[in-house]
Amino acid sequence: MTPTWQNICRIVSGKSHLVPATWPYDKYPNMPELSAGAKITLLDQDGPGVVSCLHVSAYTRRDPFDLTSPAAQGVMLRVWYDHEPDPAIEMPLMDFLGDIQCSSSYFSTVYFSKVKESHNFRLPMPFREHIRVEVENPSQVDLVGYMDLQWEELDELPADCGVLRTEFRTGTVRIPDVAFTLWDIPTAGAVVAHWLQIEADDPICGNGELLCEGNDEIYLDGDELPTLEYLGTEDLYGFSWGFHGTQYDGRVAILKREELPQGGARIAILRTREADRILFRRSCRMVLNYQNERTQGTIDARAKGGVPAEYRSCVYYYAP
Repeated sequence: MTPTWQNICRIVSGKSHLVPATWPYDKYPNMPELSAGAKITLLDQDGPGVVSCLHVSAYTRRDPFDLTSPAAQGVMLRVWYDHEPDPAIEMPLMDFLGDIQCSSSYFSTVYFSKVKESHNFRLPMPFREHIRVEVENPSQVDLVGYMDLQWEELDELPADCGVLRTEFRTGTVRIPDVAFTLWDIPTAGAVVAHWLQIEADDPICGNGELLCEGNDEIYLDGDELPTLEYLGTEDLYGFSWGFHGTQYDGRVAILKREELPQGGARIAILRTREADRILFRRSCRMVLNYQNERTQGTIDARAKGGVPAEYRSCVYYYAP
């Protein structure tokens, strides 16, 4: 939630640190660069503490270099907490930042922003015993850019403080006669942000029609019926009656509304939940369901045997 003026003014026991990375600089002659095949540890730190900001520049051109190339899209981010064997976060770095496949429009929200040549991520990442943050360039292309990570050294964390985790998925489905799961969290927690990119190159989906018609069903704690049910994807993300160009209001954003060669569309949308987190005691499952739709677009799509649609999605949540 947005800090109150009292919290902004508080003097607490702590100490801020900044870690620059991936930029050649005489003062730090051993700073690693994001060259082909490189793995870079941005932070390897004992706790308690909290990562408060991750700043990443757009990768600059080299010989020349396309910022939306597969190499840039393939840069991976991994985060481990408290020496756990598996990363709590493992996904493409640019997708993590909301710059989905390096091609989101410019936008600004409370936790994510993409401005000219740069990205900023501000969801706190608390850690008790230890944190390790790693970036990998698995491609055979040398990349150039700049990153810095700010973290706060703390005396202790509250007992009920969770850590930031993500669930990232990609897939292809046929709509509308399908219901598919976008995330399935098997623990107590709180969802604080999520985004979806979905595309189908069929005229039925022009301007995002049909793509927006599914019901977004969120099942909490094993409920048989949806605990939260949005009757259109655009409504889940704070908009209405389809997708009317890229736009944002500080909490939600339409990141993309692109025409595809055969008359279809690619849509990407982001919602942050600063004041309306989704809270759950045991589990949280999100399903996108087109099966109940009876619009002309869905009728035409069913007559074709469905329309293939590709999707990418990510949910950001705090959990033990």
